[in-house]
Amino acid sequence: MDSENYAVIIIGSGMGGLGTGLTLQNHNPKLKTIILEQHSIPGGYVNGFKRKGYYFDSGAEGLVFCGEGQAFRMVLDKFGVDQEYILIDPVETMQFPSKKITMHANGEKYKLELIKNFPNEEDEIRKFFKVIESIQEEFYSVVKGKFDPSFKELLKIIFTCPTLRKYTTKSFDDLLTKFISNIELRDILSVYSLWLGVSPKKIKATLAAVVFFSPYYQGHYYPKGGMLAFANNLAKAYVTNGGEIRYKTKVKKIIIENGKAVGVQLGDKSVLKGNWIVSNSDIQRTTFDLIGEEHLSKKYIDYISSLEKSVTGFSVFLGLDIHLDNYPSHIAYNIKSESYLERIAKGNYSPEEVLIRIPEKIDPSLRNDKGSSLTFLTFAPYNLDKNWGTNEEKDQKEHYIKIKEKYTERLIQIAEKVIPDLSKHIVYKDAATPLTFERYTLNSQGAWYGIKKGQRRPKQKTPIKKLLLAGGNTQGAGVPSCFFSGIKAGEIILKKLKKK
Repeated sequence: MDSENYAVIIIGSGMGGLGTGLTLQNHNPKLKTIILEQHSIPGGYVNGFKRKGYYFDSGAEGLVFCGEGQAFRMVLDKFGVDQEYILIDPVETMQFPSKKITMHANGEKYKLELIKNFPNEEDEIRKFFKVIESIQEEFYSVVKGKFDPSFKELLKIIFTCPTLRKYTTKSFDDLLTKFISNIELRDILSVYSLWLGVSPKKIKATLAAVVFFSPYYQGHYYPKGGMLAFANNLAKAYVTNGGEIRYKTKVKKIIIENGKAVGVQLGDKSVLKGNWIVSNSDIQRTTFDLIGEEHLSKKYIDYISSLEKSVTGFSVFLGLDIHLDNYPSHIAYNIKSESYLERIAKGNYSPEEVLIRIPEKIDPSLRNDKGSSLTFLTFAPYNLDKNWGTNEEKDQKEHYIKIKEKYTERLIQIAEKVIPDLSKHIVYKDAATPLTFERYTLNSQGAWYGIKKGQRRPKQKTPIKKLLLAGGNTQGAGVPSCFFSGIKAGEIILKKLKKK
């Protein structure tokens, strides 16, 4: 059927898939493209849900570079995405048993807050922030609002930006160690290493200066209506521009003929033909399930097999019969980044820390008259207790539920150190394990950030002709990174179409 032939077929409506679709349809609304999504809603990890009137974000919790005139916001506006953004301030409140630090959405105020809590380190703090600010100023003076510098711009950065050049080969840990002697303070300053799920030793100093400290200088934003509204608004803009999304549609195979992708086979065995295929799916699933080893070289198969997955996690969702009006929206309790990540890497999930999120404190439109909704986030090993009890020979469901309940109650106990008597006010309770994230997003091992940072990432052009990749596996973690990988995939296709 002619209606089942498309110029571009996009597998998955995560940020990479939506970025690809919006790029193509914005350029040519008459171009026939389709996004195939196995879930009933778009967004992948950029998503949310309601239960009994309570709203929860299921993955991403904020957006960087979404202020007026900033890179991500400008692109979304150009694509016709109708979305309001709310500044998250404070960005985070870090709470320890004996200390509380407010991370203001203002670089100077945040600096003074740190000095107030660490008066003996004032000189170190000021010198550290001076370097961070210099790196940011130099970077933005060259890229001028763009998210992804060109090769020429990177060369310009190297030759004309002395601070950037000085630290371009240094790790974030090198930068912290050089200026900050207090280990506790280093932990606080490195908290957003958790955004990438790796140690400060594995992150470039320049990346940390631009991305991790952007919330204090450029702002950290929340989409009005939550992440569910944001994903829906992206999808709406894509469809308005002429694109098609088919939900509850799982791709079973990418059809390959003579080394070229020519279409996809769906779960119901029907076939869609496409001149181009873009997979926003997990790299291992794309390679082994959708393409098949028979179409790829041993070298490529070995490379994809060697890639380690990023961290995953455990989340708890609570609906309360009271409102938490006296608490900030973002609370990080007892977070010690380095030791936390080391413990998870060893498969040890014995939480002593928790991230607490209260969405209605950012966006009043999410307020439920019954009481507040709460989300707890922690990293957690995928293989804990024989894959959360699902590898047991019998009573798998019972084991899974027991392990899930055990850690749900543990996180509630920890959160009560911040919110006393919390357990007395719970009227709704649910949790998501790494297996939950794997089931809903089809990301292998429920990985939150695709493949682990520090590895050579797959190129967007695959060994299969007319098959491209998009998403966190190619560009890196984070909502803007994944979205811009989709833009790149779309631009590759547009260049090829232009040559015809």
